[in-house]
Amino acid sequence: MLFTMELEDVLFFRQRAEYAQFKEELDEKFPDNRDARAAAAQKYRQEQIGSREGFLARIEDYEKHGCVDAVEFVPLRREDLRRFMEYSTAENGAKRCAMAEGIAAGWAVHLRDYGKAVNYAENLVILELGTGAGMGTWAVASQLCVGSALISTDFDPMCIRNADGIARHLGLSDRVTGLLANFWRLPFAAASLDAVCTHYALDEAREVPSILAEVSRVLRPGGRFVLTARINPWDRQRKFMEPFGIAPQECDALLRRVRLQCGPAGLIEWAAQVGLTLLNRTDYTPEGSHARTVLQLQKSF
Repeated sequence: MLFTMELEDVLFFRQRAEYAQFKEELDEKFPDNRDARAAAAQKYRQEQIGSREGFLARIEDYEKHGCVDAVEFVPLRREDLRRFMEYSTAENGAKRCAMAEGIAAGWAVHLRDYGKAVNYAENLVILELGTGAGMGTWAVASQLCVGSALISTDFDPMCIRNADGIARHLGLSDRVTGLLANFWRLPFAAASLDAVCTHYALDEAREVPSILAEVSRVLRPGGRFVLTARINPWDRQRKFMEPFGIAPQECDALLRRVRLQCGPAGLIEWAAQVGLTLLNRTDYTPEGSHARTVLQLQKSF
């Protein structure tokens, strides 16, 4: 099971069922109070992990024993069903596209460049890892070249419906679709895709080297992998690390040990080990937001 916050998944990988139940209870207790929910979760983590030594012990345990295992897709609850249907509509697609256009004009200054890098030629078969809210999906779909097709994957069935809604709004339902899948066992034949892309999904996933190996497997020789990631993972992991006395300068090395996104240098190194060679790196440092990079890699063998 994934908890969507990958470091939580590492720290509690031996207590998954218990921790999942705790988080469900928090959602029920604080449905509209994010601050209260976050405070309760932090209190629980402090009680369970205890200290810096306890935190580091869990890192070491996962480093030695953690692995890619069966992924449970996010279950749809009865109360989700109406939204599930609505997400695939052109109306939802219009909202998602408007949201993406808005952030592209503000803090997400990289979005259009990211989409352009993915669409490097005509007649491509493109796979997206992590539909999410659809911001990256919009960036790619809105610039889709002649003859190209985009398949957007996620382990959350609600999210992939965002891809369908965006497709309907853009008039691309014959060339853009969502697909329920996990990133470690992609349902594609070897060397069957021209491009793979992801907009922050590697920041939010466990076992990143294994994902990169799977990307390399499905890409044809000469195909491209384009990704957006945080330059400084501390931006995302601070709330889990700082309460246990972990300093910013320790962050990347600890994340690397447990095979999480540990910064561009680590991603580039892991990618090279599976035949993905760096073509280009562009960094963005928008005011008031985190620094991010767009990496373009090519399948070399």
